[in-house]
Amino acid sequence: MNTCAVDHEVWELLPEETALRQWIMTWYHFAVSEGYVEPEYELDNATAERLEGYFQVGLTPGEGADVIFGQLH
Repeated sequence: MNTCAVDHEVWELLPEETALRQWIMTWYHFAVSEGYVEPEYELDNATAERLEGYFQVGLTPGEGADVIFGQLH
């Protein structure tokens, strides 16, 4: 049986953690597609914590990207 560390880690995540990781991946792809960031963007801890809060209150990944990178009115 061929296993890797990534597969092992995924199986140990709680469903909420899995959903958050998927939300952040979708956020990243949206941010790249909108030109907010370039590929290979490195997420810092402060931004990750903000994103977790946006996820918890129900923002979409696109809304989260707009909040972080969009222009203020």
